[in-house]
Parts: sequence; C-alpha cells; structure tokens
Amino acid sequence: MDSRIENYIRRGKFYVDGWLRSEAARIVVALNERQRSLGVTGGIAEIGVHHGKLFILLYLLSREPEKAVAIDLFEDQHLNIDQSGSGDLAKFRRNLERHADGTRLVLHQGNSMDLTGAILTRLAEGPLRFVSVDGGHTAEITAHDLATSEAAIAEGGVIVVDDVFNEQWPGVGDGVRRYFERRPNLVPFAIGANKTYFCRPSHRDIYHDAAAAAASTVTATEFLGQPVAFLQFLRPGLKDRVAESSAWRRLRTTAIGLPLRWAWHTARTLRRGVTRNEDF
Repeated sequence: MDSRIENYIRRGKFYVDGWLRSEAARIVVALNERQRSLGVTGGIAEIGVHHGKLFILLYLLSREPEKAVAIDLFEDQHLNIDQSGSGDLAKFRRNLERHADGTRLVLHQGNSMDLTGAILTRLAEGPLRFVSVDGGHTAEITAHDLATSEAAIAEGGVIVVDDVFNEQWPGVGDGVRRYFERRPNLVPFAIGANKTYFCRPSHRDIYHDAAAAAASTVTATEFLGQPVAFLQFLRPGLKDRVAESSAWRRLRTTAIGLPLRWAWHTARTLRRGVTRNEDF
C-alpha cells in the first residue's frame, strides 16, 4: 500500500471530523486494488463529503487523470432537511490540502436532488469507478442519490452507501429498498463497518471475494434477494476505541489532550524501546 494511504488510515483520518471506521477504509483499499488489477478506470465521487474524511482516502486512491468530484451543500445548510451532516467548505479544503492536494478536485456545491447521472458523468469527465453515497439520509434522497450514482458508474464501478443498517437513520435503508423495487442493474455484494457495497452483476463475485479478504471473518447472508458477504472484524483495542470516539477527537489537540498524547507515546516508546507513530 502507498505510504500516504497507509499514513492517512493509521493516523491522518483521526484529524478529520466525520465517520469512517478503519475497517471500512481497508475494504475500500482492497476494492480499489482489485479494480486496478482488472484495469477498471474512471473518476471517484462522493455525495455528501462533510469535512472530507472518506473523500480524502478516495482521492489518495485515485490517479491522474482521474477526476475527484466532491458534492455537498457546504454553506447551504438551510437545505439540509434531516441534519445528517454539516458540510464546511473551508474545513474540507484545508483537510484535503493537508493530506493530499486539490489538483484533480471537481467541486460541486448544491443539492444532490438536482443531480442526474449525466451531470455527474460530465463533472467527472467520464464514467466513475467509485462513488460514495452519504448525503441526505431520507428515503427520497437516498433513492435519488443511488439512481444518480448507478447511471454514472463504469461497468466495473463500485457504489458504497453509508448507514443502510444504522438504526439512527432508517430512511437510508428504506430508500435503498425503494430504489431496488425498480430492479436496477445493480447488486449488493458486501456489508460491513456501517457501509454497504454495490456493483454491476458482472463484477459481484470478484468484488465479493476482494472485500471478504479484507475482513477477519465472513458470514454468507442475503440482502435484497442477493447473496452478500457480512464482513466482521476483530474487536478494536481500548486505544482504538478511544481514538475513534468523538469526545477524544474534540480533546486531542487541546491543552489537556496534547500532554496526554505525549505521555502515551513516551510510555509506549520506553516499553518497546522504539519510536513509533500511533493513531491516538
């Protein structure tokens, strides 16, 4: 894995506000690697980037001349009817520049309900190979964003949808089911780390196996009448659970958090006799 990507997953993403479990990041990387091995090309996009936590990873995984399309309401938060995120353009730009760059960024500020597959394809200058759907969490918006994404992906493209099984956002799962009543040319292939993964039927088995290889254990199950892999991971240690918590993200760069981090790293260095960066 590229050192920038590994560094972002292990350390960098904890400095970006948002929701991305390390396990989900590993699945995304595994799918990206399989796409590369298959010769699948195209841009990447995310509907609902918030402050860029997942988008930055997708950007790092993309290459010239692939475009990276960031779609969010950003400063138009009065249109955020379900308050499922709080996009901030200035913070997003700072985060992207800190961990990647902005040379291939295509920024689209607006309501995703106004998007179509044709518009998204035009923004990306061609079909996309990876799209994250994490915008509005109502059933109507989720179904619309899925339709937009499906119409824009390449044959070997992947769509990942956040919060499908999150009890806080029942509208997402409802929207996915409503969309699949239309019998789209799309199938689920994996569920894990609060994300659900979809692709064309032609690539289901290939991506199923790639995602399964990234998990600790895999259970065969069904979703929307299709076989999928339920991906499970070893329970994270105390340090990882603390590092992922919203309370620690708020505290870690304060006058209280910085000495605690220094003490943690110093103690680990003394115990191990080595200097090592930690995700804390």
